Formats: sequence, C-alpha cells, structure tokens
Amino acid sequence: MPLPTQIPSWAWPLAGAILLIALLAWIFLKIRAYRARRAIDATIASVGYEMLKNVLLPNGNGGQIHLNYVLLTQRGVLVADLLDLPGAVFGGEQMLEWTAIGKKRRYTFANPQHALYDRMAAVKQLIGDVPVEGRVIFTLRGSFPKGRPRNVLRIDDLADDFPVVDKVRGNITAAFGNVWDNVKKHAEPNPLAA
Repeated sequence: MPLPTQIPSWAWPLAGAILLIALLAWIFLKIRAYRARRAIDATIASVGYEMLKNVLLPNGNGGQIHLNYVLLTQRGVLVADLLDLPGAVFGGEQMLEWTAIGKKRRYTFANPQHALYDRMAAVKQLIGDVPVEGRVIFTLRGSFPKGRPRNVLRIDDLADDFPVVDKVRGNITAAFGNVWDNVKKHAEPNPLAA
C-alpha cells in the first residue's frame, strides 16, 4: 500500500483543534490544582496569626530541617506536615510504616510522626518554654477507617483542634512576639520546596 504523498487539507485544522483542546485541558487541570493548594494553605493559615511555609530551620546538629508549615497560634507554635495521599490510611504511633489503600493501588510510607517530632524539636530549641504542638494533616483525599493516630488529623478537622484566629487582634502575637521573631530570624526559604 503506497503512502499518501500529501497530507489532506482537513488534517491540519483537526490536528490544531486537538492540540488546542489538550492545551486547554492541561491549563484547566493546573488552575484547579493551584486553587486546591491555595484553599489548603488558607485553611491551615486560618488557625495562626502568622505562618511560615516551606522553610529550613537549624536542627541542632549543625544542619537544617525542612518544615512544611510553622504557625503562631493562640496556644503557642504549631508545626504541621501536610500529606496528600488518596484512600484509606492505616497506621499507628509504634508502626514504622503506614499503609494507604486507594482505588487503584496500595502503598506503604514511613510513619510521618517520627519526622514531625524531629521538626518539633528543632522549633523547641529556638523558642524555649513556649508550647510547641505538631500535627500531621491529611487532605480530604485520605480517610482513617480504623481511627486516627495521635497528632494526626484531616484538614477538615483542623479548626476543631485549633480555633480559627482573629488576625486583627494582635494581643497573642505580642505575648509571643520575641519568640516568634526568633523563629522567623532563623527560618530560610527552602529552595527545593514546591
């Protein structure tokens, strides 16, 4: 069968239309992901007077440790890690690995609490006696059918654990002002963070 020597005239507009549709779909998905991430950031920021995101702090051993979120809250400082894992999550405080079972796959990941405790310790060394709390926050794509381990919650439960703050009233920030300034002074933006 001989190959056609010319491309039909209708093929160019069809290829252009397909390319345009693919580009528009890609842009739509990027915008939707960006808006979802901004909504997550806004929900987390709502419980703090001030927030640092994706920063490096000294770890006390001459190195640095990455923190997803550090917030100044009504109760002190909150260190939060965000995990976006779809499916049912099974884990416990003493387990080395946790399991997430999604619709199409099952996978394991390291217990996120151990890294959270290291991050909390790095903040604690900067702020002394001010209370430091930590939470591993899962997005709405994850669920805990057998119960949540300690210091783990879904983003929709964050306001139950930490009340939304009125950022206009700065009396709490004044109480922790020097401490929070010390955290901000030592925080560096993480160039590798997304």
